[in-house]
Amino acid sequence: MATDNPELQQRVNVARTAIEDVQSEIERMRNDRYLQNHMYETWQGNDGRWRTYLPDSQSKNGRKLIAKSTEDKLNIEIIRFYKAQDEDQRMKSITMKDWYPKWLEYKALQTRADMYIRRIGSDWENYYKDDPIIHIPLVKLEYDTLQEWALRIVKEKKLTKKQYYNLTVIFRQSLEYAVQKKLIPENPFSKVHVDAKLFRSQKKPADETPVFLTDEQPKIVAEAWEDFRKTGAVACLAVPLAFQTGMRLGEIVAIREEDIQGNYLHVQRMEVRQVQPTGADTWSKQTFSVADYTKSEAGDRKIYLSKNAREIIQTVIESNREHGYSDEGYLFINEKGRVRSEAVDCRIRKYCRHIGIAAKATHKIRKTYISTLIDSGLNINEIRKLAGHEDERTTYKNYCFNRMTNSETENLLEKALS
Repeated sequence: MATDNPELQQRVNVARTAIEDVQSEIERMRNDRYLQNHMYETWQGNDGRWRTYLPDSQSKNGRKLIAKSTEDKLNIEIIRFYKAQDEDQRMKSITMKDWYPKWLEYKALQTRADMYIRRIGSDWENYYKDDPIIHIPLVKLEYDTLQEWALRIVKEKKLTKKQYYNLTVIFRQSLEYAVQKKLIPENPFSKVHVDAKLFRSQKKPADETPVFLTDEQPKIVAEAWEDFRKTGAVACLAVPLAFQTGMRLGEIVAIREEDIQGNYLHVQRMEVRQVQPTGADTWSKQTFSVADYTKSEAGDRKIYLSKNAREIIQTVIESNREHGYSDEGYLFINEKGRVRSEAVDCRIRKYCRHIGIAAKATHKIRKTYISTLIDSGLNINEIRKLAGHEDERTTYKNYCFNRMTNSETENLLEKALS
């Protein structure tokens, strides 16, 4: 650390020197201990070279002869040998409890999604932290032990296949990292297998759960407009805009005016929640910011703005100018700046209460939008692109639901079967 204050800099230098002196003394004492505990005699031969024996389990006599030109060089070799032994012993004693924080730090370098790292931390707390298996040295973690652990945890916790896959990321990837660091020769978890029949089945939710039905959507939109007229908060209008664009909530609150290009909107950034591990099971305070990327490559896309969507956006822009609000061109702002996603999500839940239905989050608006497009007969590949999905199978499997009420569905069935 450098400072413009000479007196303070001098104190820093004195403290640094003192620390270095202590570290040097500790190292000297450790080296002396290695030499004092060395079990073999050292001697100087007729040729002037210094000799001793070092333990060697591979040789017939359990030792090997070494020779150096000076006694100091011989002592250095003795110290190096015992240091390597100590390090080898330390490596062999590393448990999953020791290794997990080191792997998690490495894992955090591989992703921009801090909340994914937080989810891993949650899995550690829920499934690993109190399990005796984390106290077994990595070198002693064998396939049989891991296989039994996997079967036991699936049955005890009644896990779905997805839950099991998510939580075993810790074993699968941390042991692979241990192989990479040469702590273990191979990853024993790579052989672990759980029969699909043991997983708890997870039925696709009823259609009215993941989407807003045809009689619910107009009521929610009406609630949002009424809330805007009463409060003047443009965050209210993020709700009807979500129904018109199907954007993820984090994408909506990251829209800037520059993203609006005629009848199209360029989705190219999103709000992210950031949190960092500060220990094996402790985390920094959660913060929010806008990242110049989307959830995936397919997430960076242009979506069509309907007439309704364009009118909503124009209303928001005019309201911001009327109130004198601005923040780097963001669309959804208030007197404090950009509106965060939670401000929109809480409004949707409030509107659900007002119309007397179970609370539904923004992601269910997105599912409603995609299901609406599927119902329209629009080409599935076009829908996939608008949704920002990599694969149309994701669109069909997770976003295709019946939005109609029971009576509407029954009328269509009657018509189809008559």
